[in-house]
Amino acid sequence: MRLITDQKLVNRNLWIGKYSFYAGMALLVAALIVNFMALRPENQQWVVYAFAAFLIGFTLTNVGTFFNNRWGRRPDKGLADALRGLDDRYTLYNYRLGAAHVLVGPSGVHVLVPKYQPGPISYSNGKWLNAGQSRGFLFGMFARDPLGNPSAEAAAEAESLNAFLKKRAPEVGIAPQALVVFMNPRAEVSAKESPVPALHVKQLKEHLRRHPKGATIPATALAELEQKLGLAPKAVE
Repeated sequence: MRLITDQKLVNRNLWIGKYSFYAGMALLVAALIVNFMALRPENQQWVVYAFAAFLIGFTLTNVGTFFNNRWGRRPDKGLADALRGLDDRYTLYNYRLGAAHVLVGPSGVHVLVPKYQPGPISYSNGKWLNAGQSRGFLFGMFARDPLGNPSAEAAAEAESLNAFLKKRAPEVGIAPQALVVFMNPRAEVSAKESPVPALHVKQLKEHLRRHPKGATIPATALAELEQKLGLAPKAVE
């Protein structure tokens, strides 16, 4: 399999996640210290500084957590590992074609949407459910990685790919197939009714091999697109 990843984008966002989180935590600790010092009558005006440090620290911590959840897990590597063994007719594009993860191969063009929630995950009556996810108000405030609506996310990613190709390779007319992939080893997926196919990462390669051939990007058009974008593929055994 061929692998093409925007490594500069990955490194930049990993840096943002790491240092935003550290800076936010440092400001929260500073806010706590200043708040204690403001208890003294002569330091009451310091309450304003404590409050400001808390707000900025809280914001930076949440920004860092968001970036770490999305980028720190390295879904590009997780998907590449799961697809290891596919031949060179398959190419996995990470952060290069409008959508985050796009697999082009004989089975068509798939937009892959990785999710990391553990536990039982199901789709029923038009709703996604994650039984292990806290729903209480207090715990919900600190839920860092809610399940959300994976099928809607997948549809949006497919539309992003279409918009990208329409702008940069209008001669390529395809209908990408979205696929939600649950990456957590402890995930238990039951979503046969989902409008977008959803499966565990262990089933991904077999699903693609069994999938009937679909409309894909011709090799010549793919090579021309890669040349336009200056993409350098990497082989994955």
